[in-house]
Amino acid sequence: MKSNTFKYSLIAVGVTAALGITTTAMAATSVSSDTTVDIRNVATASYSVGTVAQTPVTSNTVTVRVSEKLSFSLVSNNPDGNSPDDSNVNEEVAPNGFAVFQHTLTNTGNRSDSYTLKLENVTGDDTDYDLTASASTVSYSIYNEGQVPGAGVTPVSSESGIPVSTANNQTITLEKGQFIKFTINAKTNGNKGGNKQNLKLSATSTLIPATIPTKTLVNTDDSVTKLPTFSIIKTFNKALDLNNDNDTSTYTIVVKNPTTTYSANATDITITDNLPTGLLIASALTTNSIVVAGNATKGTLSQTSKGFELTGVNIPTSGSITINFTVKKDPAAALANNALNHVKVTDDLDNIPATDNTLIDSTDSTVENVSRFYLVDDTDFTNGTVATGNDGNDSTQPFTTIKRNLTLTNPTTKEIAPSTSTTDAVGQVTHQTIITNTGKDIEGKDNQLTFTITDSNKSNAVNLVPNSVTIVYDPDGPAGPLVPQTAISIAPTVVNGVNTYNITSKLTAGLAPNSTVTINYNVSSSNAPLFTPENSTTATTESTVVTVTAAGTGAPTVPSITDTTNVKGLTLVKSQGLDANCDNVVDTTFSSSSDPLAALPGQCVIYQIAAFNNSSAAPLGFSITGLTISDLLSNFSDKADYRDGTAATTVTANSTINTQAAINGNAISTNISTLAPQGTGTMKFAVKIKNNRTVAP
Repeated sequence: MKSNTFKYSLIAVGVTAALGITTTAMAATSVSSDTTVDIRNVATASYSVGTVAQTPVTSNTVTVRVSEKLSFSLVSNNPDGNSPDDSNVNEEVAPNGFAVFQHTLTNTGNRSDSYTLKLENVTGDDTDYDLTASASTVSYSIYNEGQVPGAGVTPVSSESGIPVSTANNQTITLEKGQFIKFTINAKTNGNKGGNKQNLKLSATSTLIPATIPTKTLVNTDDSVTKLPTFSIIKTFNKALDLNNDNDTSTYTIVVKNPTTTYSANATDITITDNLPTGLLIASALTTNSIVVAGNATKGTLSQTSKGFELTGVNIPTSGSITINFTVKKDPAAALANNALNHVKVTDDLDNIPATDNTLIDSTDSTVENVSRFYLVDDTDFTNGTVATGNDGNDSTQPFTTIKRNLTLTNPTTKEIAPSTSTTDAVGQVTHQTIITNTGKDIEGKDNQLTFTITDSNKSNAVNLVPNSVTIVYDPDGPAGPLVPQTAISIAPTVVNGVNTYNITSKLTAGLAPNSTVTINYNVSSSNAPLFTPENSTTATTESTVVTVTAAGTGAPTVPSITDTTNVKGLTLVKSQGLDANCDNVVDTTFSSSSDPLAALPGQCVIYQIAAFNNSSAAPLGFSITGLTISDLLSNFSDKADYRDGTAATTVTANSTINTQAAINGNAISTNISTLAPQGTGTMKFAVKIKNNRTVAP
């Protein structure tokens, strides 16, 4: 990736440096002040005539009036179209790369002055520069007034590659008219496409008094992270006839660099394709096999019978490169059904080997690292979906020997209360699985198409509801109109001891290409424990595996999906804390430990009973209603007395109290009408340990 040039800025300020001077304001970017200093000189002479000393003689007074001017300017010089000013704007930088900023500091006064420099990050932007890195450096050259930097011009002095940590707070002296040219190499770290990074350079005059606001001048350096976006699309024109040794199929690879808000040209990239086992390149690639658009370049090709590599490829923004090649079966190796042929693009984003910013994009999500460099990760379609080529997503198609293909999607996770009805659907949860015919032929018309729903039986208290299974057929599939379809009840038949549902028995015309069948089934629970084992904190969970099986020649193998049902409900924790002074303020933290709480007669104990609805937040979880928390007076009445007025109930947001805590018959109780998911209802009350117990413990 190449960097473009960007804006820079000028701050030129002349500064007053004396007592009792007057200052004249000038333009907004410049301030100047003059000081006059008088040097008065009187001569005297003493002499003698003979041996007699004479009266000393004093000459007339002469005055030298010195006009002093203390001023300097600090301007930014990057060619951003608005130079010189006080900021370098939108300097382009690669992720983990270098932003280069240029500035000029000039002593515009008429006497020498020294200037202290400082570089620091600006808060509030997206990422910081790594100014502590040894690669972040400052270089400068000092020139005399009238010198024009360039070839053949020798500066007064220069320094190169000073670490920022060394350059910071360094003081440089300039004689009047001298100027210093700075080049700052600022290392970025962790920045991603579109990120903004700001850097502040300040210079402080030594001689200008601290009371003068313009004693310090500031320039701001601004960079934006730019990098190319690769959209990789790989398709093939037809299935390969494995019965014909001479049959071929043509692969087409299109690599685009679509326009984004942080686009950059891609330079010197590498495109790699290695065929899967069972395929060979049928005909060697030539220059005619490669087509470029948008001023892209083809690079250099190297190839074997198993793949190829293009190096030195350039793809400007909105440009693309298309590679066509034919494949045939490898007589020495079997071709796996639905084999994937992946393409990889590698780009050293700033073409500096020492910089750790080599981008790897691929149709294979396991080998790419795009999430390091983009704010949003890409999607790699491998199920037959073809990427648009306009958003950085990638796709490659399963290479099949015939056109049949089915996918099983939409694994669901549901939460269920410990007990539901097995006959009433209220409280039960419904799982949905979607079968999609992504092939070219009708499925299930000539061959049987079945599915099974297998319970893992981790918890025998959570089970599939008999006679709850339905299927919904949508001939238009996910791209079709959102028209409600008819749910068809389907009953199982036992095949090899397993309940098997025959889709073909209900959909005799089969599944058209791109159509879907949605499987719905309910799960109920019966006194299911919240935790398994019961004394643990491990939530009780049940898995049901949905498996689809197609029959006939070339039948695709469809990966099963697993639906999860988690048991959720109410947990109740009682804790206590000592209130030694009986002032209704707990002196210790509340503890639910089984260890005894040490207390003395006459002291008070505050009890806290917390009911927690551990179901997840909406829409997954559910509210608990009609909750009553109760604590029997007999639990403590022989050893302690309830303290009147201490019972209280509180609930967290979205939960509702029906009745506040109070003595109700033989217990202290409260009623919470609604306890929201993840909500807590707490009942508190205090007791005072008796001093006059007559019964021994």
